[in-house]
Amino acid sequence: MRRTKILATIGPATADPAMIRAVIDAGANGCRLNFSHGSVDDHAAMCRAIREQARRTGQHVEVLQDLGGPKIRTGQVSAPLTLTVGAPLVIELGDGPGGPGRVTCAFAPLFTSVSAGQRLLLDDGRLELVVTEVGAGRLVTEVVQGGVLGSRKGINIPGGVVRTEALTAKDLLDLRAGIAMGVDAVALSFVQGPEDVAQARAAAAEAGAPDMPIIAKIERPSAVDNIDDIVAVSDGIMIARGDLGIELPLETLPAVQRRVMVAARRRGVPVIVATEVLESMRTSPRPTRAEVTDAAHAVDEGADTIMLSGETAIGRFPVRTVATLSAIIEQAERAASLPDGQSGRITVPSDDIRASRHGLALCEAAVALADRAGAAAIVAVTKAGMTPRLLSALRPAARIIAATPSEQTAARLGLVWGVTSVVTDAATLLAVRDTLLSGALVPEGETIVFVAMHATLERDADNYLIVECM
Repeated sequence: MRRTKILATIGPATADPAMIRAVIDAGANGCRLNFSHGSVDDHAAMCRAIREQARRTGQHVEVLQDLGGPKIRTGQVSAPLTLTVGAPLVIELGDGPGGPGRVTCAFAPLFTSVSAGQRLLLDDGRLELVVTEVGAGRLVTEVVQGGVLGSRKGINIPGGVVRTEALTAKDLLDLRAGIAMGVDAVALSFVQGPEDVAQARAAAAEAGAPDMPIIAKIERPSAVDNIDDIVAVSDGIMIARGDLGIELPLETLPAVQRRVMVAARRRGVPVIVATEVLESMRTSPRPTRAEVTDAAHAVDEGADTIMLSGETAIGRFPVRTVATLSAIIEQAERAASLPDGQSGRITVPSDDIRASRHGLALCEAAVALADRAGAAAIVAVTKAGMTPRLLSALRPAARIIAATPSEQTAARLGLVWGVTSVVTDAATLLAVRDTLLSGALVPEGETIVFVAMHATLERDADNYLIVECM
């Protein structure tokens, strides 16, 4: 069974319910709604479609709301502009249409954050400008790397610092809308420090979802500098290599990815690796060899989830892309489990995991017991999902099955490494066993380890570790 999960971005290429069903059938464990594009009504419709198609397949699919954040973008242009090396380009504060030699940008802090000589990268680094003159709400630049510039393309400032709030006014409206439509988690863009995550958590609580998981997107150098503090307050980390690979020297990106991965794994926080994983499959039915290797390396490094963005949102082969990534992951995991002493398993230090000491001890004991007994699965009986998350962080060889009475908890575990969820209203272990057997989740006669934990030892009946034959 594949342990590493797949997150597929839903967009124009996959918005149809039949395509959503096909993407789920191909192996997607979660669906991302990118609020940088589309209307709230569009996303609400897609969210409903995801829920309906997941119900029809009998799977628990996590819906992730990805907030746009304070992304610096150019404005609209009436027609694509051809930028010639050495030619001037004026950037003006505003949101009106641009034209030859002139574009707008509604992001006011840009105009107070750069100085003459500063490099600007546009459209994911495809175009490069250098600032020659700074005025009030106006930048004069010279084209260093030319090309064609369309509407609403990103602007990055390599080495520059633009201090902004993590949540824009639009983000706050989108967050409330996402909570109302029932998303399972929220990805926060352009996080720079732990205070940004705290702000998002407070906003979610004010909107009626105090327990909403917050995924911090790492895409600025300041976030890398503060990675330990950010990990400590986040429910998940997304390594967003698009902007990160522009803001930082490109050659440092692999080392930065490993650094962020290690920081998150130390605390047992799930990690999503994102951006250009199988980028060539936007237009090609086959990925490049380098892309296959990149995806396999993400598995080897311990990623919980690998995300597809444009490949499934606007690509020509979204279903085939998901199936291809699933096959790559399965092969990488088989190779990692070969008896060569390189299993890739990671032990989370007890002083770095956010859980009670006895809870972590129970989970560590469950993993050890499952290994020694040759158990087919570890069944975590859970309400909020902490027990299966701890087990996942310990990377056991046995399958992890989360038995929970909550549909929401089952969905929120959709992107956690190695966890298969089953919803059961059962109040007794006997009823949980019946659910597992009737759903063919475990075969009769196999050894199974059951584990449950509660935050305190006062409720001793809620803390247990049992091994038995099904």
